[in-house]
Amino acid sequence: MATPFTTTTVKTIAAVKTTALGTGRKTTVEATLPHVGIAALLEKLRKAARTIQLKAMATKGIGSPLGEVEFAGGDAEGYHQRFQNGMIYLKPPAGPCYVHGSILDKYLSLGGETGFLGYPTTDELGTPASDGRYNHFERGSIYWSYKTGAREVHGAIRDRWAVLGWEQSWLGFPQSDEFAFVENGRASVFEHGTVYWWPDTGAIDLGNVSVRYKGLYCFGETDEVSESDEPYVVFGTIGVPPGQPSSLRSQVYEDVDAGNERPDNLPIFVGTPGGLALSLTLCEHDEGDPNKYLGQVQQAMDLVGKGVAAGAAALFGPEAAPVLEGAWKSISPTLAEGVNKVLGTDDDIIAKWSTGLTAKQMILLARMPTTAFWGIQYHIESDLLSDGESSYKVYFDIVPA
Repeated sequence: MATPFTTTTVKTIAAVKTTALGTGRKTTVEATLPHVGIAALLEKLRKAARTIQLKAMATKGIGSPLGEVEFAGGDAEGYHQRFQNGMIYLKPPAGPCYVHGSILDKYLSLGGETGFLGYPTTDELGTPASDGRYNHFERGSIYWSYKTGAREVHGAIRDRWAVLGWEQSWLGFPQSDEFAFVENGRASVFEHGTVYWWPDTGAIDLGNVSVRYKGLYCFGETDEVSESDEPYVVFGTIGVPPGQPSSLRSQVYEDVDAGNERPDNLPIFVGTPGGLALSLTLCEHDEGDPNKYLGQVQQAMDLVGKGVAAGAAALFGPEAAPVLEGAWKSISPTLAEGVNKVLGTDDDIIAKWSTGLTAKQMILLARMPTTAFWGIQYHIESDLLSDGESSYKVYFDIVPA
C-alpha cells in the first residue's frame, strides 16, 4: 500500500548550480509542502526559474528582478518572481504570465494566487476595441480602463457578461467589484448597467427601469346624479437614493361606467431598480381642480423620503439597495400614514393605496412578460379601491428604460 503524503515545512538553503538561475546564488525555499524530498523540490524550482527567466527576457519594461523565484500558494505547484515593474506567475503545465500595474495591485489586494481568483492564465492584454486592459485568472478576470480603474468580475456574473460580449457589450467595463446584494444576491455594476445574481434566478443583466402606470378598470361607478364617473389618479414615488421623491397625476377620464377600462402609459418612475415605494390616491373629479392634491402628495413623499435617504447615506445605485433592504418591508404603512396626514379626508377621494417593491421584485418583473386584462398590459395591480359606491383597480408595469 502506498505511503500517504504528509505535510511538513521545508526550509533549506541550497546552492543551485544551474544557468536557469543564472548566478549560482543560494536560494531560500520556504513553504508548507507534501513531503517529496528537498532534492525534488529544488529540481522543480530550477525548472520554474528557467521558465520564468525566459519569460522575463521576452517581456518589455519588466525591469530587474527584486528577488528569487519562490514557491507560490504553499502547494509546490506554482511559482512567482517579483520584478521592478510587475510579477511573473507560473503554474505548470500552463505557461508563465505577467501581471503588473493597477491590475497587479487589485490582484494582490484580493489575495493574489491564494485568493479566489487563483493563478493568472494570461498576460495583461489590451481589450479589442478600446484602451482597456485585462488579465484572466483561473476563476475570474480583472479589467481596467481609465474611467473605471481595475475591477474584478467572476462566477456567473462574469459568464453572463462574456455571453453579452465583454466590454464591447451594452454594459461596457465593470465599475465595481462583485458585492453582496439584497435577498442573498450578488451584483456587479458596469458602465451602463448591472448584472444581478440570485441562486434561484441566475444572472440577470439590466440597466435603469421605468415603472409605468398602465391604466385603470371600473368595477362599479358612483351613485350620483351624473351618468358616469370622471376618475383620475395622483401618484407618489420614492426610489433608492439618489432618486428624488416625486408626484404625478394622470389625465381625467371622462364618461367611465362600470365595466369600462381606460388604458394609459404614464412613466411614474425611471431609475435604478434598487427598491421603490409607491403611493396612489384615486379621486373623482367634480368641479374642483384635479391638481389640488398633487402638491400635498409631494409633501408626503418628501417627508417619508427624508428617512429613506438618511438610511442610504452616501451610497448610490445598486450599492444602496442592501442598506435599504429592511426599509422596503415597512415602507408601505409609513407611506400610507404620511399621505393620510397631508391629505386628510375629502369627498373627492375614492381611495388611497400604497405598496413597496423590493429591488429583486423590480429586476425580475422588468424581465418578465406582462399579463393582459381588457386591453391593459400589466405586472402589478392595486387592491380593489372603493369608497363604498364606485370601485376600481389601477395597473402598472416595469420595463427596461
